[in-house]
Amino acid sequence: MKKNKNKSNKSKKAYIMESKCDKSPFCPSKRVCPTKAIEREGFFMGKVFVNDENCIGCGKCIQVCPHGAITFR
Repeated sequence: MKKNKNKSNKSKKAYIMESKCDKSPFCPSKRVCPTKAIEREGFFMGKVFVNDENCIGCGKCIQVCPHGAITFR
């Protein structure tokens, strides 16, 4: 049985550690997410979270987060 290398790991989901996140409205991780899974409650300085239903586990957000606030769980 062949495995599809292009398929993202659906069992892994990104998670934002609030203590490390600066909640910037210009978040690079939010901009690079292909499914727009990173969301914010409120308009400015609200809680930032990953919508598990939209996250495909690609890891792009983890690579670009300048504070290391995003990890897989």
